[in-house]
Amino acid sequence: MFNLSEIKRIMVFGAHPDDEIIGLGGTIHNLASQKKEINVVTFTDGGTAANSEQEIGLMIKTRKIEMEKTNKILGITNRELLQIPSQQVYATVYGNLKLTNQYKVSNEKEVSLHHTLIFLIRKYRPQILFTHSPDNHRDHCGISDVTPQAVFQASESILKHLGDPWQTPILLHYSIEKELEKNYTPNFIIEISKNNLLAKTKAMATQISQTREEYLKRYDEMLNSRAQLWGSKTFGAGKYAEP
Repeated sequence: MFNLSEIKRIMVFGAHPDDEIIGLGGTIHNLASQKKEINVVTFTDGGTAANSEQEIGLMIKTRKIEMEKTNKILGITNRELLQIPSQQVYATVYGNLKLTNQYKVSNEKEVSLHHTLIFLIRKYRPQILFTHSPDNHRDHCGISDVTPQAVFQASESILKHLGDPWQTPILLHYSIEKELEKNYTPNFIIEISKNNLLAKTKAMATQISQTREEYLKRYDEMLNSRAQLWGSKTFGAGKYAEP
């Protein structure tokens, strides 16, 4: 076991601009309120939320603004945006798609996702890293698969140009809609306060680019219900939690 109060640096991997809100927004707000450093890595640019190809550029700008609002509400210290085209995370994990070398980790114009993640882990030196659980979204599955590999190799004395080795001692996989799957049993539940939950739902309400019918209303109800379910089930009546 470990004590979250002793952890000072947290890293979160999220496929899409709102994943960290849905999965552990309350926990992020809780830890940030304790003056912890919260570093979020967002893999995609969110462009596919647009209704047409012509609107993709505007949608990406809109979602960046939404991310900035989320940072302030939840207390996120830094956010790294990898700018992978939406729906292409799978190709960066299992295929040949590379990223623009925005961090100058080598002399190449493009770099692999794996090396980029090693660089960021070594840069921020997290004491705990939250990443996706596998589910029915292949972007989530790809990140769930690649994270332990990046964490392991970031700790090895290799690839010196990507920074000094860093061992991340704790890796946890958060849920997006995992509770909807049969036999879902999380093995770690983090209690959050009512104030943390309010910050989480407030951050979710900034995601106005999500124009799909009833999207924000559905998630508002789901986030509240889930927090009450895991809180009361684990800690007692009137409690809130995230799995």
